[in-house]
Amino acid sequence: MKKIVATLFALAMLVPAKAQMTPEAVMGMTPDLPSTAALLNHWKEHNNPLREEAPDSDLLNEFQEKWRDAQQQIQAMQAKTLAPGVQRDAMTGRVGGTKMTAKQAASMSEADAQALANSTIQGRLSSMGLSQADMAKLQSGNLSEAEARAMASKAMAAQTGGLTAKDIEAMSNMTEEQRAAFMQESGLGDSVKAKMAADKGKQASSQKQYQLVTEMTALAQKEQAIQQKAIGMIDAAQKEGRDLFDRKYRKTDEELGEAVHMASVALEDAMGEAAYKEALARLHAAKSQWFANRSKFYAEYIPLYRDAVAGAMDCCRAQLLPLKKQRQEVMEKLYALTKDAAYSTSPTVPFEASSLYFDLSERIVDFELELD
Repeated sequence: MKKIVATLFALAMLVPAKAQMTPEAVMGMTPDLPSTAALLNHWKEHNNPLREEAPDSDLLNEFQEKWRDAQQQIQAMQAKTLAPGVQRDAMTGRVGGTKMTAKQAASMSEADAQALANSTIQGRLSSMGLSQADMAKLQSGNLSEAEARAMASKAMAAQTGGLTAKDIEAMSNMTEEQRAAFMQESGLGDSVKAKMAADKGKQASSQKQYQLVTEMTALAQKEQAIQQKAIGMIDAAQKEGRDLFDRKYRKTDEELGEAVHMASVALEDAMGEAAYKEALARLHAAKSQWFANRSKFYAEYIPLYRDAVAGAMDCCRAQLLPLKKQRQEVMEKLYALTKDAAYSTSPTVPFEASSLYFDLSERIVDFELELD
């Protein structure tokens, strides 16, 4: 339980105040992606086999430095713009299934925490008309059909005011008048009405909570699908690149690679200055042709990859962020309804979209493929 409280507190501490920090602001701090031309030029500068001096600059390192600087700025802004309200809600919210706040639970001893957990479980079992022995029997799997029916009947009686499965079965073949008489004579009519009256408020609240949890779950599933879609766009682009190379460039690449190898062997075996110069010229020509073929491939592939990274980021902004904001609203309603600390960190949810947006931008540096 303490571990849960600590996690909730840590999440709350990361939440920036809305007025000073938004998911859109995080996205706006993300460095611009290098252009297609810049990426192609970077590849050529760092892979030209005939280039003798090192490139003057490194585009990808420069981008990553900007990315890390932005990351530090975002973290610094978050540290300075804490949301006291979220922290307060996290610590004053109740630990699920209990009347105790997260702050109170955090100060409990391990023995007290275990006692609270046992008490909570016992309370839930009692509301279902079951005992810990019943639960142990259920969990053991050694339950006969008759015992299962008896346990189900006990639970039904506890939740309906006394009606058992046997009563339901007896009334199934009765007329409305006979059912009314049966309920009156058995005393079940009054007990069932009393139970329904007692549970009326709880049922309304439970129904609302059920609807909200169902909505939150549906939103989370949609979010997961979009997150996978965004990440998948980049993975798919890399696969498309490998397929493109295999289809259009690999055969020539292998032939030119073999030509480079043969020219290298000839250069090693060259005897005399004239033979050496001729072998060196052949090697340079083979390397130049190999480089031209690879450059042609990357000129075709890099736009595909950059578009995929940009598209994945836009997916986070245009599709994922609105869903995250909807789930935040649902969690806020759940917190207002239940005061459960689990729902107190709703302001963190939209930042999940901006965090993925920011992380995906760094994938631009992975454009070069393993082709050999």
